[in-house]
Amino acid sequence: MILCMAAAARSDYVTLHVRDTHWLWWAIPGSLILLFEVLSNSDNFANICMVFALVATFSSCFVRPSDPRRIKDWTRNETFIFVLYILAISGITLGIIENYDTNFIDLILGEESPDTILWWSLLGALVTMGVYLTAWRLGVIQGGADVKALILVTLYFPSWAYLPDQMLHLDEDLVFGIPPSMALFVWAGAAFILAPPLIFINNIVMGNVESISDLKMAWHATRKRLSEVEDDNSWVLTELVDHENGPRVVNRILPSKKSSSSEYSFSGSRSTEMELLDEMGLETVWVARKHPFLVYLFLGIFPLVFFGDPIAPLII
Repeated sequence: MILCMAAAARSDYVTLHVRDTHWLWWAIPGSLILLFEVLSNSDNFANICMVFALVATFSSCFVRPSDPRRIKDWTRNETFIFVLYILAISGITLGIIENYDTNFIDLILGEESPDTILWWSLLGALVTMGVYLTAWRLGVIQGGADVKALILVTLYFPSWAYLPDQMLHLDEDLVFGIPPSMALFVWAGAAFILAPPLIFINNIVMGNVESISDLKMAWHATRKRLSEVEDDNSWVLTELVDHENGPRVVNRILPSKKSSSSEYSFSGSRSTEMELLDEMGLETVWVARKHPFLVYLFLGIFPLVFFGDPIAPLII
């Protein structure tokens, strides 16, 4: 997981893009390891099929289910996806038949049979994947790479039983916790919240705050000399706008879509924009670096491994 997320975070940070092939290639060892682990702990056919249900759900991020109406024209991949969905439906259906009378108190306390606990754990992982997919389709989570990362982490670790014991337990008596991938999401959100104070402190130390007006920029952007600003993955928040007394330099908190009707609007290369600002006598501009959330998901791995679930101690 660390290697997969590190490579993805670097790609998203540098290019703001992660190829689908990255997730697909890393899903192969994850799926095989999960399958072997389930086989080593259970010979129940429903549980084995639930692994394929997780893989089928992950595949929905990239391809649609095979259309039975054009079965004669199916490619090898479409046939493979169809088999995945048949196994997935089998795992869910057989599992419901075998586990419909589960005592949920015993299940939570870990006193049910291992096969029953395993099936419900995998079903919980399947529901978790469904939550991520729904949030993506509804636009609640914007980044496709973020969703694919969270679903792949769920495939790697369907429940806490698949993770090593946390190095520093937040609470030894916990009997309930959110899924590991959701815990990772919470830790990533916490890291994301910590970013503005760190950026602000860095600006203070670097001497970038020279006036009261700079305070509105210092928590999310940094000063750069015009010569240092390149066509990288960043937003230049200092720009020229039309004013009744001539062009005016403004610092925006958020990047704007510059109007093409403005004489001073930027519609060409980044260097052209810098030349316009240089003509106004500016030496530095405020620049905000694009920080993909995938980077914070990677950073969230470490508190996940050290502390585990950050939510359960707050609600128990």
